[in-house]
Amino acid sequence: MKIVIKLSNLILAIAVATMAGTATAHHSMTEFDRNVVEEAEGVVSRISWRNPHIMLEVTSTAENGVETIYHLEGNAESMLRRRGVTAENLSVGDVVRVAGWPSTRRDNYLQVNHILLSDGIELLTAISMEPRWTNNNLGTARDVFDEDAVASASGEGIFRVWSQAVPAWFFNNRSGWRLTDAAAAAVAQWDDIADNPIMQCIPPGMPSMMGNPYPMEFRQVGDNIEVAMEEFDARRLIHMGENVADPEDVPLSLSGYSVGHWEGNTLVVDTSRLSQQYFNRAGAPQTPNAKINERFTVVENGNRLNYVMTVDEPATLAEPFVWEAHFVWKPGEQVSIYGCELEDWTTTENTLTN
Repeated sequence: MKIVIKLSNLILAIAVATMAGTATAHHSMTEFDRNVVEEAEGVVSRISWRNPHIMLEVTSTAENGVETIYHLEGNAESMLRRRGVTAENLSVGDVVRVAGWPSTRRDNYLQVNHILLSDGIELLTAISMEPRWTNNNLGTARDVFDEDAVASASGEGIFRVWSQAVPAWFFNNRSGWRLTDAAAAAVAQWDDIADNPIMQCIPPGMPSMMGNPYPMEFRQVGDNIEVAMEEFDARRLIHMGENVADPEDVPLSLSGYSVGHWEGNTLVVDTSRLSQQYFNRAGAPQTPNAKINERFTVVENGNRLNYVMTVDEPATLAEPFVWEAHFVWKPGEQVSIYGCELEDWTTTENTLTN
């Protein structure tokens, strides 16, 4: 098959939200040149349809018989599923045309944003992308839920599934807070591929775990409250009431030790005892001395959860960092299994990995 490679200097104002994966298989936040779009045409030779990214290999054959293998990454399976793109849309052996951002560190490696199938359907595998070749597409829809799974709120007030209205990309940025000189120096040395623990499917801890784009559910567990998150299948336990431990007696952990109480309809949570080494997902360090205060308030109509986080970490932050955001209730949304996997390729037709 003829190789079709086209480079165009398109300045794209849209940033893709990505979750990092493994060092050998998945990309970092800064690896791709988003000012360039590269196209290729070939046959799908391998597929891995999983979190934190779907992965494809497309083999192109030139007229002289020389083969070129393109390694492609799309968005997370969780994100694509909610936009109507699933593993059933693509099979090994399919002839496709693809377009994406080239890696600045690896040859023939793309963040794939568009996949044109032989039947004329275009799959959009990145967030907020417009169709490139046709209006016959999948991936532009938002919040495509399984009709059989649609359910009402699992409880009243805070006890239901909440989704971020606007994903908190600030945890992936290198701005939005004032770093100390030492923390800024550490960030300058950060390598998204070599240093990022998420590249090994090691989940982020507090506070950056609250900046993920996937839903979370508040559940009553005895006298306490559990926050079940889809990303990395993470769980937080908020200890309520008077019979809580002295934090100094609790071992360090990624999510820390959280103690909560109610102030009217506001859940106030204080978290300490953090083993998480990074304040954000871009290399800003964090020590066990970090303290986090959170305030969750359900508004009167019950469909919005206001959120204020304050992080006090003198070793990293020149002043406490305050983030104000809100979550929304979407009827039918559920917390699904994330199941971060390092790599699982499918090489035979119609046996896609789910």
